[in-house]
Amino acid sequence: MFENPNYKITENDQLKELTNRVPPILNVDVIVYRTKPTNLYTEIQYLIGKRNPAKESRPVWLFPGGRVKFNETPQDAGNRLLENELPGVTARLKKIAAVTSDKGFDHRAYGVTIYFLYEYQVGEPKSNDSFIDFAWHQSEDIRKLKDVFPIDVSILNELDSTVRTINTSEDEILVEMDKDNNEIGTIIKREAHSNPNKFHRSAHMIIFNSKGEIILQKRSLNKSTGAGKWDIHGGHQAAGQTIEQTAKHELIEELGIETHLTFKETRLFRDDKQSEWIHVFYGQHDGPYGYDKNEVDAIKAFDCQKLLEGKYDYDHDLIFHVKQYVQEFKPVWENIVKKIKP
Repeated sequence: MFENPNYKITENDQLKELTNRVPPILNVDVIVYRTKPTNLYTEIQYLIGKRNPAKESRPVWLFPGGRVKFNETPQDAGNRLLENELPGVTARLKKIAAVTSDKGFDHRAYGVTIYFLYEYQVGEPKSNDSFIDFAWHQSEDIRKLKDVFPIDVSILNELDSTVRTINTSEDEILVEMDKDNNEIGTIIKREAHSNPNKFHRSAHMIIFNSKGEIILQKRSLNKSTGAGKWDIHGGHQAAGQTIEQTAKHELIEELGIETHLTFKETRLFRDDKQSEWIHVFYGQHDGPYGYDKNEVDAIKAFDCQKLLEGKYDYDHDLIFHVKQYVQEFKPVWENIVKKIKP
């Protein structure tokens, strides 16, 4: 007999419950996407594969995926499947896009699938035991494919919506740290920003031009925090990335540049909502600058001395740490200014 303060149940009752309500099998699908701006809109493409006939009765088109193993998290499973079923492709785990059941399609078991979105970075997929071919398609083209997996078609609208709003929600999957800044797992951004006992990590990049001016971005009005304010460049370390890769990726996304970055220090920011290990980098670049309009509304060079004197305060709403960074990096920008004076 199994006892509980609230009720009693026998072993036979438990077995009957499990027989009548079979627990679902947990699956993960890997959705690798890329975006391409056009004159009218941003085109979203997904990487889809043609299943090896040895795995299916016919070479059906579907997203890579598989069962979650007993000793791994869903995120671990996603990264494993990316490596095994899309060899040659490097992609960044961004967030959960959808969760659905197999609707009775799989006769072997009742399955629930988590669809993870991965942002494409580089590489071409290579055929393997699971897939014999790959193609990049927009959602409307996937619907037209012959022998496409019907469940994958059913979530295409949800995928499109999630990608279009990917920078406006708190579902991004971040690296979780301990109190000593050691990586211990993953955490959803929403939880990281609401629990000061959980630690996560970010990169801040301070960029100057050859005049000694600091380059700031105006945060998009789509952002969940600091919308419309002027800020330095930065972002959170996502699952599957190093902090150096985070710094490089965020600089491309927010400023449209690649440049050498020098690491300055690591600092811990804590308040009543979050605990964040910040890795601070700095560099120099004269542009031209470009940016993701979902992330940034504008780019502007600011005279550092005038900024410290408050001469931009009336027309520009600055994030609180901007002046702190300008003051801390005063030896850097003063040295640049000194070099250009006759």
